[in-house]
Amino acid sequence: MKKILLPLMAIMMLTACGETKTRKEISRRKAALVEKQETELKKAQLELWKTDSLLQIANKELAAMTTEVELHKQALKATPEELTALTRLRMKRDSIRTQYESLGLKIRYIHKKQSENK
Repeated sequence: MKKILLPLMAIMMLTACGETKTRKEISRRKAALVEKQETELKKAQLELWKTDSLLQIANKELAAMTTEVELHKQALKATPEELTALTRLRMKRDSIRTQYESLGLKIRYIHKKQSENK
Protein backbone atom coordinates (compact mmCIF):
# COMPACT_ATOMS: atom_id res chain seq x y z
CA MET A 1 0.00 0.00 0.00
CA LYS A 2 2.85 2.40 0.85
CA LYS A 3 4.47 1.59 -2.49
CA ILE A 4 1.39 2.85 -4.33
CA LEU A 5 0.74 5.82 -2.05
CA LEU A 6 4.16 7.46 -2.48
CA PRO A 7 4.14 7.56 -6.36
CA LEU A 8 0.50 8.60 -6.33
CA MET A 9 1.28 11.57 -4.06
CA ALA A 10 4.25 12.54 -6.25
CA ILE A 11 2.02 12.50 -9.36
CA MET A 12 -0.60 14.59 -7.59
CA MET A 13 2.02 17.17 -6.59
CA LEU A 14 3.36 17.43 -10.14
CA THR A 15 -0.13 17.71 -11.55
CA ALA A 16 -0.99 20.51 -9.12
CA CYS A 17 2.10 22.44 -10.23
CA GLY A 18 1.12 21.95 -13.86
CA GLU A 19 -2.32 23.38 -13.23
CA THR A 20 -0.78 26.49 -11.72
CA LYS A 21 1.37 26.91 -14.81
CA THR A 22 -1.67 26.44 -17.01
CA ARG A 23 -3.66 28.96 -15.01
CA LYS A 24 -0.87 31.50 -15.36
CA GLU A 25 -0.80 30.91 -19.10
CA ILE A 26 -4.56 31.36 -19.32
CA SER A 27 -4.33 34.58 -17.32
CA ARG A 28 -1.59 35.89 -19.63
CA ARG A 29 -3.65 35.07 -22.70
CA LYS A 30 -6.72 36.77 -21.27
CA ALA A 31 -4.67 39.88 -20.52
CA ALA A 32 -3.25 39.82 -24.05
CA LEU A 33 -6.77 39.50 -25.46
CA VAL A 34 -7.96 42.52 -23.47
CA GLU A 35 -4.96 44.53 -24.68
CA LYS A 36 -5.54 43.48 -28.30
CA GLN A 37 -9.22 44.43 -28.09
CA GLU A 38 -8.35 47.85 -26.68
CA THR A 39 -5.78 48.44 -29.43
CA GLU A 40 -8.18 47.38 -32.18
CA LEU A 41 -10.95 49.50 -30.67
CA LYS A 42 -8.79 52.62 -30.61
CA LYS A 43 -7.64 52.01 -34.19
CA ALA A 44 -11.21 51.48 -35.39
CA GLN A 45 -12.45 54.60 -33.58
CA LEU A 46 -9.70 56.72 -35.14
CA GLU A 47 -10.45 55.30 -38.59
CA LEU A 48 -14.19 55.91 -38.03
CA TRP A 49 -13.48 59.52 -37.15
CA LYS A 50 -11.48 60.02 -40.36
CA THR A 51 -14.09 58.20 -42.44
CA ASP A 52 -16.86 60.32 -40.93
CA SER A 53 -15.01 63.48 -42.02
CA LEU A 54 -14.59 62.10 -45.54
CA LEU A 55 -18.26 61.12 -45.65
CA GLN A 56 -19.39 64.61 -44.65
CA ILE A 57 -17.19 66.15 -47.36
CA ALA A 58 -18.46 63.69 -49.97
CA ASN A 59 -22.09 64.40 -49.00
CA LYS A 60 -21.56 68.16 -49.37
CA GLU A 61 -19.83 67.73 -52.75
CA LEU A 62 -22.59 65.42 -53.95
CA ALA A 63 -25.34 67.81 -52.84
CA ALA A 64 -23.68 70.72 -54.62
CA MET A 65 -23.06 68.75 -57.80
CA THR A 66 -26.58 67.28 -57.77
CA THR A 67 -28.08 70.76 -57.55
CA GLU A 68 -25.90 71.98 -60.41
CA VAL A 69 -26.65 68.98 -62.63
CA GLU A 70 -30.39 69.22 -61.93
CA LEU A 71 -30.36 72.86 -63.04
CA HIS A 72 -28.52 71.88 -66.21
CA LYS A 73 -30.98 69.04 -66.82
CA GLN A 74 -33.92 71.41 -66.54
CA ALA A 75 -32.26 73.79 -68.99
CA LEU A 76 -31.40 70.76 -71.22
CA LYS A 77 -27.71 71.63 -71.01
CA ALA A 78 -26.44 68.63 -69.00
CA THR A 79 -23.40 67.03 -70.61
CA PRO A 80 -22.55 63.32 -70.51
CA GLU A 81 -19.30 64.17 -68.69
CA GLU A 82 -21.26 65.99 -66.01
CA LEU A 83 -23.64 63.07 -65.53
CA THR A 84 -20.73 60.62 -65.40
CA ALA A 85 -18.95 62.76 -62.80
CA LEU A 86 -22.14 62.85 -60.72
CA THR A 87 -22.47 59.06 -60.89
CA ARG A 88 -18.82 58.59 -59.90
CA LEU A 89 -19.22 60.95 -56.98
CA ARG A 90 -22.28 58.97 -55.84
CA MET A 91 -20.26 55.75 -56.07
CA LYS A 92 -17.42 57.30 -54.06
CA ARG A 93 -19.87 58.50 -51.39
CA ASP A 94 -21.51 55.07 -51.22
CA SER A 95 -18.10 53.42 -50.83
CA ILE A 96 -17.17 55.74 -47.97
CA ARG A 97 -20.56 55.14 -46.35
CA THR A 98 -20.06 51.37 -46.54
CA GLN A 99 -16.65 51.70 -44.92
CA TYR A 100 -18.17 53.93 -42.21
CA GLU A 101 -20.91 51.41 -41.46
CA SER A 102 -18.51 48.46 -41.33
CA LEU A 103 -16.25 50.31 -38.89
CA GLY A 104 -19.28 51.07 -36.73
CA LEU A 105 -20.18 47.38 -36.71
CA LYS A 106 -16.60 46.46 -35.83
CA ILE A 107 -16.65 48.83 -32.87
CA ARG A 108 -19.99 47.44 -31.65
CA TYR A 109 -18.63 43.89 -31.97
CA ILE A 110 -15.53 44.74 -29.93
CA HIS A 111 -17.70 46.37 -27.24
CA LYS A 112 -19.89 43.25 -27.16
CA LYS A 113 -16.86 40.96 -26.78
CA GLN A 114 -15.41 43.18 -24.07
CA SER A 115 -18.63 43.03 -22.07
CA GLU A 116 -18.71 39.22 -22.47
CA ASN A 117 -15.16 38.93 -21.12
CA LYS A 118 -15.91 40.88 -17.95
